[in-house]
Amino acid sequence: MKNPHYRTVGLVGEGQFGKVYGAIVRETGELVALKELNPQKFSTKRFLREIRILLKLEHPNIIRCYGVAHSGDKRYLVTEYCEGGSLRDLICKSQTISLLQRLKIVLDILDGLHYAHTEGIIHRDLKPENILLSVTSQGWKAKISDFGVAKIEREDTNGSVGDTGSPAYMAPEQFYGKYYYASDIYATGVILYELLVGDRPFKGSPYEIMLGHLNRPPVFPKNLPASLRLILRQALQKLPQHRFRTALEMKGEILRAILELEDSGVSFYDKLLPNRLSLNLIQQNLLQEKVNFIVTRDRAIYLAGDKKVVVKTFLFNSRKKVFEFCFKTLYFFERVVKHLTVLENGCLVATGGDSLPYFDFYHCHGQKCQILGIKTSDLRYGAATDGSWLAVSKIKHEEEGFQLINLKKLAPVTPLIKEFIPKQIIGLDRRHGVVIYTQDNINKDYTYFRFFNRRGMWYDTYTVFVPLTGVVFHSRESKAFLAREKQTNNMILIKFYPFSVQRIPLSFYADYYLPLNEGFCCINRDGKIALVGLDGEMMGESKIGIVDRINSAAPLLEDKIILLGEKDGQQKLLVYEIKVSVDNINRKIVPLEEYRITKGK
Repeated sequence: MKNPHYRTVGLVGEGQFGKVYGAIVRETGELVALKELNPQKFSTKRFLREIRILLKLEHPNIIRCYGVAHSGDKRYLVTEYCEGGSLRDLICKSQTISLLQRLKIVLDILDGLHYAHTEGIIHRDLKPENILLSVTSQGWKAKISDFGVAKIEREDTNGSVGDTGSPAYMAPEQFYGKYYYASDIYATGVILYELLVGDRPFKGSPYEIMLGHLNRPPVFPKNLPASLRLILRQALQKLPQHRFRTALEMKGEILRAILELEDSGVSFYDKLLPNRLSLNLIQQNLLQEKVNFIVTRDRAIYLAGDKKVVVKTFLFNSRKKVFEFCFKTLYFFERVVKHLTVLENGCLVATGGDSLPYFDFYHCHGQKCQILGIKTSDLRYGAATDGSWLAVSKIKHEEEGFQLINLKKLAPVTPLIKEFIPKQIIGLDRRHGVVIYTQDNINKDYTYFRFFNRRGMWYDTYTVFVPLTGVVFHSRESKAFLAREKQTNNMILIKFYPFSVQRIPLSFYADYYLPLNEGFCCINRDGKIALVGLDGEMMGESKIGIVDRINSAAPLLEDKIILLGEKDGQQKLLVYEIKVSVDNINRKIVPLEEYRITKGK
């Protein structure tokens, strides 16, 4: 799409009436969704109706509409962007979200419905595909979208209409062309049923589904608590007048059920996948000298000690499944090695270690060359993959900020930028990098990703509504990042172009996470390992038991990892091959084994 006001950044998906794009507002940098409306499927009358409805609705649980955009003969609805996907996406994940989180999502839907109903709007097509999500520090926030077949009640009282909704979620009266506020209550009841039971109340062909809605009572699991069963039974009554009178009334009953079922806290997830990860120990090597951490790239491994770095190359004998490590270079430093970044031509080493807030940078490529020193309260930097520039957090004249430095000319590209203090800086390639920061004066739970180029120009800023720590970039998968959600075991998978955020539960606290071909390998110091796919699926977990502690970890080739382990005071290098079992993953929400609300995220 070409438009002077919007720059598209990726295809988000394709809906019933056309494609949906993510786009940046050129003037403000705000991220929005552009919903293409195919005139053959979405008439001008319906287009004007949805515009009119959306522009009058302003509620935190309803997708905001900003206006209309045109490109050639195509027209687009400009709306709020939701990075968490749809409720259908969440339902199709194999992880089981907790009872409280399921009920919270339905409470959000009811809040949005109550507001729409007070404005005289009946949605008439509520379904998980039309419920969009934002990932927040409290779980998920649901927003109602797609009012394309909605009706303004006071403008049409005869109840006749051609498009009536989706059969699986339609109230009985809608099959006769009638609709009421209670029709939306019924659809919400079907969504709640699916979230609690793991399936819709009626299945089969469209005709069989219609017969179920018209004639058959829904079946409830025996272990479903009475309070939830009563809510579903009333919401799914065949006659509109027998259902909850308002969305607010249904919300009140759910809140009472939460209090009844509540134990001592909140959990995002109740059930994780069983272990399916196969770890094959290829070899282990005893280390003669202390190593603090390891870094790898291509066929080189960097072993960082206190004041030296050993560089080794390796060959992999695929027949014998053995790595042959060969000594290449040794670098000595006057101060402690704090960090090491591998470049296309050698490595960049940062040293420090005394009580003074000063750090020195060296370029090591056959020879060691000191390039610059900086003053900073905490070492945060990122470098171009070819070593042409360095982005740092530094102190100048007692003020701290961000600066981009040309390493070839040893000259600043930008002045000291003091509007934020970087939490992390990542060099993405030769030309681009990203600064990750928070702004407590706005919201301490928000994490910002701000992209820049080698000339010091900012070009995109994204907000993740979750507090993050330890962001890792997947260099093989363009613009994919994994981070840990603060104060939880959850991982957050972030993708850009288009922008998406997914929460992934782990059964342990990950200290290291490494990019592999399959996704990210998450590891903790006690030897627990999990593999997270690039689609956000948990692919399996396992445990290493031959060492007491893991002190460092790095990826090796496409499907292997190398670990720096410790056993009885001795250090070992352990090389593992990771394989994923071919078990069928049930990519569908499953019923809860226990309908209660328990503590822990």
